[in-house]
Amino acid sequence: MGAKVTGVAAVAPFILMAAAAWGYDAESGCVKCHGNLEKMQASGAASMYLDPVKVDQEVGMQGAPTCTDCHLGNGVAMEKEAAHQGLLRPFVVAVGKKVKGEAVSRQEIGLSPLVPKAGGDATARLLPPGDKELLARGEIKKIIGLYYHDRDRKTLAYSPDIARQTCGKCHDKETKEYNTSAKGLLKNQRAFVSYAETLPGPQNCGAWFGNNYERLHAETAIPYSPEQNAAGDRSCNACHAGCNDCHYKPYKGEGRHLFGRPEALSCYGGNRGSICHAGPMDRRRGSGFLRGAYSFPSTLPVEKHAQQGLQCLDCHRVAEHNFGHLASADARNSCRRCHAEIVAAVESSAHRRVDCTSCHITNVGAYQFTFWGPGTVTGVETPYTKHKEYYGVRDLPTLIKNTAGRWIPVKPYPMAVLNQKKDLAPSKLLFRAIPLRQLQGNTAIGEPASFTVSRRADEVNDAVIINGTRNDLPSGNKAILWIQLDKMSHALGTGRACQSCHASHAQVAHSTYEYANDKDVSEKFSGSYTVVADAKGIRFLDMQHTEIKPAKGRNVIDFAPFTVMPDAWNVKGIDLSLPYNAKKYKRADAELTRFLQELAKHSQDARTAQIRVIAHHNLQRAKEMLRH
Repeated sequence: MGAKVTGVAAVAPFILMAAAAWGYDAESGCVKCHGNLEKMQASGAASMYLDPVKVDQEVGMQGAPTCTDCHLGNGVAMEKEAAHQGLLRPFVVAVGKKVKGEAVSRQEIGLSPLVPKAGGDATARLLPPGDKELLARGEIKKIIGLYYHDRDRKTLAYSPDIARQTCGKCHDKETKEYNTSAKGLLKNQRAFVSYAETLPGPQNCGAWFGNNYERLHAETAIPYSPEQNAAGDRSCNACHAGCNDCHYKPYKGEGRHLFGRPEALSCYGGNRGSICHAGPMDRRRGSGFLRGAYSFPSTLPVEKHAQQGLQCLDCHRVAEHNFGHLASADARNSCRRCHAEIVAAVESSAHRRVDCTSCHITNVGAYQFTFWGPGTVTGVETPYTKHKEYYGVRDLPTLIKNTAGRWIPVKPYPMAVLNQKKDLAPSKLLFRAIPLRQLQGNTAIGEPASFTVSRRADEVNDAVIINGTRNDLPSGNKAILWIQLDKMSHALGTGRACQSCHASHAQVAHSTYEYANDKDVSEKFSGSYTVVADAKGIRFLDMQHTEIKPAKGRNVIDFAPFTVMPDAWNVKGIDLSLPYNAKKYKRADAELTRFLQELAKHSQDARTAQIRVIAHHNLQRAKEMLRH
């Protein structure tokens, strides 16, 4: 007992000093209520008790922001209603009879603390389960996402105005930078104002809904209402990030007010649903960084660098809240930071115009088809539903030359948008340049009234081949068809076999998939096809699928138009062949084999292992290393 008393006596001054070091406002009404466990228990809101010292420590700013700096409300009032007037809170998005992918307060589904649940779906560990009785009363079928309070509750979009009132109080420069950045204003996505444009071209995420209703309505061959447009707008906005999405980290289970530098899980939505980069990287491209539980299908292995604990920002450096991505030289050159000797070897080899990803990405997953057609978006029937759940695996990416003449890996797959009025002519291979255009902002949430956007072809590696318009569908309306060629950037691992590039001019890859969206089909179906890219063009061959049984009220053509026009995406006249010289490759392969056999005779240590790696990237360099 004596030892314990001594220990407490020794620690007590430290506790007092620690409490004094943090600057929470003890006179704040917020602290007087939420910092009082008995008071919270008596009011039936025990989960809303917060230790103010711990909150300050988690925020990590020595008490500089008060509760009302971040949440607004009235920190002086002691009455609940007055204190909570104008209060900003996290909220959930729900689907049900009365709510169609719209904001619902946590009080309406039953308050629960924002702490991650163990096990289950990794993407949903922070989603509040909801009280069954309250869910039934609100006729809520499902909670589909948790969103933080720097979003507009009507559109679900990140609100620059809220950010200025909260984060901007301490982080004025950073808030201003983000509010004008490409990501903060969704500049690039907003530039896609129509499906029927050659540039920037029709694309997987569809046309911008937002304040673009009049144009889409004029180009749609079947009825299209503002309510349908608003549902599409909310669905898109839900994926895009605000300040808290990146910097707030309750998913770590180390505190409900933990903030800090973004980590990979921040970029993947932080366990709040398949939002942020869990969507475009793992659901769409299939070459995500985390993969595993986040991939579609989930059998794809976790990326090698993620296994080693690397974070997204280790490669995607931030400058004024703009991020290195797509064709960014900074992101591509990040390989040099850890693999300088290998990169130098490649740069002086015959493969100096081949991107690292071209060799080190093999299996890619996610979408093998995607079609925009009639269906439901969070319970709203609309002509613009993205039928995307063709989740499967492509055994190899296809290699193409980008605008700089560098070989990069892409995943070509068929796409279409149905019920269009306008024609779109076929195209060659196009990289997604955005012509200079003036776009309208949403001033109601603090965006500028207008802003410009443009993007050069050499600023992006995503590409498209437009197949043109088809007028012979059973619906009788036009369909715009294109081939989506998404750049593959992650899931780096052991290099692909040399023969996969050097056995033929033609590139051949195989896709398998399953489709189990119960809004479209009554039973899961599966299928496969083969992609051939060569000097003649690109072809999607041998399309096979099991029986498709559409759900009640759905037409197969709406979500699977390939069943009536399997050849529609085949393109002639675009050279997608690989350079290939059988004699030269055979000679080089034999020379590499002899060298590796010779190297095996030497003592095996770290230097020998490095020479072996270099040999696969630059044989002459490896020979020089062995001599010295």
